[in-house]
Amino acid sequence: MKREDGRKLFRAFLGNSREMAGEQRAMAEQMAAPSRERSLYSMVEHLLSLDETAWYLYAWSRDPLEGRFSREQKLAYGFRAAECGRNEAQLILGKTDVWDIAAGMGLKVLTPQVPGGGGHVIFAQYQEPDSITIFMDGAERAQKLIREEKLEGLLGNRAVEDVLLAHELFHVTEYRKKDSIFTQTEKVELWKKPFSNRSRILCLGEIAGMEFARCLTGITFTPYVLDVLMMYGYDKEAATALYEEIAAFAGNGEGKEG
Repeated sequence: MKREDGRKLFRAFLGNSREMAGEQRAMAEQMAAPSRERSLYSMVEHLLSLDETAWYLYAWSRDPLEGRFSREQKLAYGFRAAECGRNEAQLILGKTDVWDIAAGMGLKVLTPQVPGGGGHVIFAQYQEPDSITIFMDGAERAQKLIREEKLEGLLGNRAVEDVLLAHELFHVTEYRKKDSIFTQTEKVELWKKPFSNRSRILCLGEIAGMEFARCLTGITFTPYVLDVLMMYGYDKEAATALYEEIAAFAGNGEGKEG
């Protein structure tokens, strides 16, 4: 697959709601070529060593409001969003597995191989008010890589589709609690009065959703790691470039310039 094709094809696990579609396309188009070839095992191993601050800054780099906040503010918001995700997961922990939880919430969960319309690869999506779709091609490719690259010792044996579903369950929770949950009620003023316009911070829902999924499935790593793993199933070069971009957030905290 050509690199350009991979960019057009891929849409990351991070921010898979339709609100983030434009930001994901821009992210794919801005990726720089990787500096050198890396093994998937070494990339995953390094990603697992990153602390939460790198992941919060990575999430923020995809948000259209990213430039309005300082590094300190981004991290403070990240910690609050992650806490929100943990708190929501605690409310339903112990209630069987994620598929049973979805059924108990009255959700329809569809599992086609790929989206019917073609275009960007979408790994999972929530459609209001009660429908979740897990596209199994991406999950199966990732699961195959885990087996072939012997990543079980790093990532465990939890099925990728379970993590995808758990993440989408948080977006259901957001929808049902939109008048009270932090990720929906926290807003920033875009314009000064008298033309007031308060906007949600989209990455907060993604940070919270990742922490929610981590807690609900019992995995020991942030699901953000799957961004690289699942991209690797479609485009190794683009996955390596994404890995290097993420790793840069653990350095000076600024990431790679586009």
